[in-house]
Amino acid sequence: MGTKHALLLSDHQLLLVKTNSTPKAVTYLASWRKALPSGCMLNGTIHDANALAVALAELRQEAGNAASRVELVLDSGQMMSKMLSLPLALKPKELGGVVQAELGELDSSDRDLVFDFTELAPTDQRQLLCFGVERSILEQVQKLCQEAGFRLTGITTSLSGCASMVQFLPSLADLSFVLCVLNGSTVTTYLFGDGRYLMNSRSRLITPRGTPAVLGEMLGYVSSMIQFSQSNKTAEPARTVYFCGLAPEEEPGCRIVADTFNITAQPLPDFEQVLYKDGCDVHLSECFPLTGCMLNTKRKTTNLLPLIQQKEAQSLQKSSTQLPWAVPIVLGGVVVVASGVLLLMNMQLNNQIQVAREFTQNPENISLSQKAESARTATTHYLAAEAEALRAAKLLETSPQITASILQRALESCGPNTTLKQYSFEQDKRTIVYDFITSDYHGIPLLVARFRSMTEYESVSYTGYSEDTETGGYKFQIVCTLSEKDTEVE
Repeated sequence: MGTKHALLLSDHQLLLVKTNSTPKAVTYLASWRKALPSGCMLNGTIHDANALAVALAELRQEAGNAASRVELVLDSGQMMSKMLSLPLALKPKELGGVVQAELGELDSSDRDLVFDFTELAPTDQRQLLCFGVERSILEQVQKLCQEAGFRLTGITTSLSGCASMVQFLPSLADLSFVLCVLNGSTVTTYLFGDGRYLMNSRSRLITPRGTPAVLGEMLGYVSSMIQFSQSNKTAEPARTVYFCGLAPEEEPGCRIVADTFNITAQPLPDFEQVLYKDGCDVHLSECFPLTGCMLNTKRKTTNLLPLIQQKEAQSLQKSSTQLPWAVPIVLGGVVVVASGVLLLMNMQLNNQIQVAREFTQNPENISLSQKAESARTATTHYLAAEAEALRAAKLLETSPQITASILQRALESCGPNTTLKQYSFEQDKRTIVYDFITSDYHGIPLLVARFRSMTEYESVSYTGYSEDTETGGYKFQIVCTLSEKDTEVE
């Protein structure tokens, strides 16, 4: 049984957790937390290093010996990540080079990046979750932690822990689902297919925390993940959404998500593999990614700490020996010969330029050139006009237009609290985007259900709602794709 301490550095708080873990279970023993001032960190980026240093020092003092050896877990949108499937025959020493080459192609800013990876459970290939982090970011957090009195044993990422924790829990290891982790005003949405990590997205919440309306704002994020899951042919579509970090006042909002997409939506449940010591006030739903970073595993996990001090290899020019004395002499001779050849070519080119100048400055030649240019311009305009006329005629013949009866049905479907503000029609996709304003978001699922019952629509999707500052209500969109039989030319 191994005792570990991990410190999660997030936007709204510092969370230090102590656990004991075995290959089959993990037990929470104790936890310490320290709230961060607003704006101290945003999306994992430090904006007030002094305030963060004070909070780290206070947490270190409260935790005592628990902070003597700590693994730091970063939750930041500044990291590059990518899933790689590689042949099982590759040797461990070869994996690092492949990871650096793959992620290096994604970075176009020539930053000084540090690369590492977490090895997930293999299928018929080796599965790597790879990361690239700017060295200066790691150096900054390492320095702040050391000055506060923390002794770091490693630096890893919340995404690495999240993917590892899913594979550790048998109930999730083969499940296709969406995991939404709320961290202050930041929400990270993860998609898993048959227990394998597929993708994630990070967003900032506009709705104040503490009301069910928070989950109404997240409908768009969940919708994007579900649509991607349905289009992914390598795993079963996701039919479950779990939420981590919900306040008790926000949990009733799970019903909005469930009713909108006709799926299961609930706070992350308890698992028999996760245990709690009496008096420990931390729960798995609050620190799901953090817990995954403290598991006992034989597979390699991300540790960026030892890579910080590694410097890039010197360039070939610096590492090579000095050129022999004869080489500069040979190079000088080559330069002299090349200069003579170049001078001769310049003289011939000047003669050609002079002949061309005399021809182009002749008044008769200028007049003929102007007449030819005018003819070419007129011909070009005529051909362009003809092509545009043919394109417009073809467009009118083939472009479907929505009928007035379809719009009338959309208007009649609105309840007393909902107004259809405007709509737009994409002809090539046969898609109508309806923009609504409502004073009661509880009626949105019913309106969506009405649209889905209309036979003229092939598919209907709902993007979620947000507050409308002009009316004080809520604004949302419903996107409908018309059936072939219900589109016609008007």
